Amino acid sequence: MPMRIAILGTAPPADISTIETCARRTCADSGSHVVLTHPAPGTPFEEVPSAFVSYVPCTPESMREVFAYLPVGSGESIPFFQKIDRDEAPEFLAGLPVFGVFRSPLSPAFAQTMCSSIASHDRYTGQNRTLMGEVVKYRKQKHQLVKIGAALSSQNDLGELLNMILAESRDLVDADAGSIYVRERSGPGKRFVNRLRFMIAQNDSVEIAAKSREFSLDIDQNSIAGYVAFTGETLNIDDVNELDASVPYKFGKSFERKFGYRVKSMLTVPLKNLAGQVVGVVQLMNKKRDPQTVLSGPDMVADAVISFSYSDEDFVRTIASLAAVSVERVQLYDDIRQLFEGFLDSSIAAVDERDRVTSGHSRRVMGYALSFADAINSAGDGPFADEHFSDARRRQFKFAALLHDIGKIGVPESLLNKETRVSAGEFAGISSRFELVRFQVSAGRENLAWHSIEELNADWEFLDKVNRSGFLSEEDQARLSSIRDKTYADASGHPHPILTDLEWEALSVRKGNLTLEERDLINSHAVSTWRILSKIPWTSELENIPDIAAHHHEKLDGSGYPDGLLGDEISLESKILAVVDIYEALVAQDRPYKPAMPPERALAILDAEVKQGHLDPDIVRFFAEKGIHRIFIDPA
Repeated sequence: MPMRIAILGTAPPADISTIETCARRTCADSGSHVVLTHPAPGTPFEEVPSAFVSYVPCTPESMREVFAYLPVGSGESIPFFQKIDRDEAPEFLAGLPVFGVFRSPLSPAFAQTMCSSIASHDRYTGQNRTLMGEVVKYRKQKHQLVKIGAALSSQNDLGELLNMILAESRDLVDADAGSIYVRERSGPGKRFVNRLRFMIAQNDSVEIAAKSREFSLDIDQNSIAGYVAFTGETLNIDDVNELDASVPYKFGKSFERKFGYRVKSMLTVPLKNLAGQVVGVVQLMNKKRDPQTVLSGPDMVADAVISFSYSDEDFVRTIASLAAVSVERVQLYDDIRQLFEGFLDSSIAAVDERDRVTSGHSRRVMGYALSFADAINSAGDGPFADEHFSDARRRQFKFAALLHDIGKIGVPESLLNKETRVSAGEFAGISSRFELVRFQVSAGRENLAWHSIEELNADWEFLDKVNRSGFLSEEDQARLSSIRDKTYADASGHPHPILTDLEWEALSVRKGNLTLEERDLINSHAVSTWRILSKIPWTSELENIPDIAAHHHEKLDGSGYPDGLLGDEISLESKILAVVDIYEALVAQDRPYKPAMPPERALAILDAEVKQGHLDPDIVRFFAEKGIHRIFIDPA
């Protein structure tokens, strides 16, 4: 750092020469050089001088004018020497921050003393500046540790957590690059195994994110990260390319070759949990002398990179202890989430096992629902511009969609798997009666409702078709009524209707294959869904699952069930489920009692439901316009 002396006013050439000579001699021992400047009055200083030597007239007015434009605080922190015209200094100078006074011509002895004083002040100022910088840095690091601890405790995503740990560690010790390894776990109990998995890398000087892939390495003494995980000790290496031959670990140069990046200093610290087990390793590389430096080439490393200090070790170990607890907490959180999702999968599998007719329905409804949520997030405008599905809201919607029919677990299997209007056993009873009548017709018995075998067979074939039909026309209803009015005689000659009241009720259902009583029993699954799901102690992010799932049969006009909700009383998620649930049932290809409906016809039915005031028009329109209805038809 040069000795900068600012000459104020007009100085005799001889005095300038004397000052320059003495300053040069003073600087010779320290290896620095001298810079003399002659700033014009009132002009700003590009660099603050080491001292001022003033030849300005020594009057109160002149002195006030000089100190008015000097750098702020310079009078107290920068030596100021003033030329006087008599042996004694004027009294007013006592009130000003003046280091010393001199007469002109300037004597070499005083000039030497003045320059030595300036040099001493420079050294003191430099040391003080360095000390203050260290204090400021230490306080910053302590403050960062508090912030890091708070931030780590609130992060529940492992990837985000590891990125935060690495970024904060690097920032704290001015590391140019770094990586994190996490110890692998295996088996039902998720026990630790002796392998590390490379998870993330960061680098301020080269782009590596796109080329970084996860890989595993053994926890042994062959690699630096493996050694630290194996021993649980910190390694602080000044230069990884100059390792002592006695150490068991080696530095792999493949990273340097792949990215053209020279690694010199390296600090590798284990992440230990409360039980003292190593759960991971954080590895920091290339501590920079200047944090703003970009190591644009290997040649820069020698001068720009320094070793990590002992205090760096302490700070990173502190972060590592906080990070290890957070990593284990997040892993436990993930384990619980996987356990919960496994329970959900088992529950849905149980429903599918009982209801083979609609097996896979819940997962397809979930697929439509999540695609709808993602389309809302991507839209940016339109009727759902103010809606956004955060990760938490999307996850809640996912589970609600998956569980929307969980209440069917309490519905009799005979109804869930009902493929015809009357069961096979019941229809066999009808067939037996027709066989009896067929025998009577063949025997020529009189007064029968049927006059020929052909007429009898036609009625039986019609009933067989109706039993397997999903819809009855008015003509079908009329013919069914005429058959109902027909009777047959038993072996004793007593007349009986060819169809019982229960058989008539089941066969005469206009749409579907369920009677009103059976339909009510099926519909009760919505209440059962709410009752089952409301008993689960959901977290705050998932607390609306019971309502969303149970209300997917509500209609805008209040005619739905189970609660008869109106319009805005129904959540957006439940309104979406109402649409996708109906659509999936219409186009499903696995219903044995009906063929799959073309998407265009299914959308037309949704439009009809909108006109009747049942479904939300914006949702139905969005569903069709965004092509969500085709995700299982065009899976690409």
